[in-house]
This record gives sequence, structure tokens and C-alpha cells, in this order.
Amino acid sequence: MYSYCLFCNTVKSALVATAIRQKFGYIAFSPKIVQRKWIKGTCHEEIKDYLPGYVFVYTEEPITRFREMWQMEGLLRFLGRRETQYQLEGDDWRFAQMLYAHDGVIGIMKTYKEGDRVKLAQGAMGDFQGEIIKLDRRKGRALLRYNFDGNIMNVWVGYEMIEDDEKPQIPME
Repeated sequence: MYSYCLFCNTVKSALVATAIRQKFGYIAFSPKIVQRKWIKGTCHEEIKDYLPGYVFVYTEEPITRFREMWQMEGLLRFLGRRETQYQLEGDDWRFAQMLYAHDGVIGIMKTYKEGDRVKLAQGAMGDFQGEIIKLDRRKGRALLRYNFDGNIMNVWVGYEMIEDDEKPQIPME
């Protein structure tokens, strides 16, 4: 699967994603995130836009029709490098794959306690790596830090603590 990311005018990103799906037949979406919100002591989960302006595109074959895509209203730039035909690489590719595996939605993350630290469960984000840097236990949220588009990103995600028998097993040497 080839992964690409476009940066668009924020108010046009949904239109760009729809146009790409219709015109080229590619998988395209703007990512979403499940946010926990507390109302009168009760937890509610809402799906919100995440990374406004970014559209992730997935194809079976490499994209060759860049000229047609550049002509789309609202498209500002392709992430990635021209030399690699704008295919995502490294952490950006892993992030895109994690989004694809979760249908474009960052959900409630599975976590476990190791000593005095809370860590993401193995596979919670696929091969993509993020680090929990802060917890809000009262609201059931974790501040997650990761790299994307050459920047360090922080996002509050809902978390769920898993049991000891669900923790990743560390091989004995």
C-alpha cells in the first residue's frame, strides 16, 4: 500500500478527499480522533477532526497523475519529497499506516503500567511509536507525543488501562 499526505486549505480538505475518492478511486480521508468530554460527571466520547487540513491518500499503485491532483482547488502541498514521488517515509509512513489500520480514527488507546510509568500497549498504534508524557487520570486522558511532518506533535487521547495478562510479553534471554 502506498501512502501519501496532502496539506490543503483547512475548509477544503473534506472536499479534496471526496474529489480524490471520486476522480481517482483512491482511499482518501481527513483523520479524526475520539475525544473524551465530561458533562455533569459523565464521560461522553465524541469524534472530532484531527490535523485539520491534512488528507491522507492510499493507493495500490504509485500515484502518477500528480498534475491532475495539483489542479484541485484547495490543495496546497504534498508532504514527502519530490525525489520519492511524495510517498511517505519513516515516522510519517508509520503514522499513515496506523491511521489506515484504524479507518482514519485515532481511538481510545490501550495502556499498561510498568513501574511508575504508563506506556502504550504493544500494537496500540501499529508500528508507529508515541510516548505518553502526561496523564489526567480524572478525565481518563493521556498526552501523547509523536513525530509527524518533521514536527513534534502532542495530542490528548483517551486511554484504557489493560490487565496484567494483556501486557506485552518480554522474551527471556
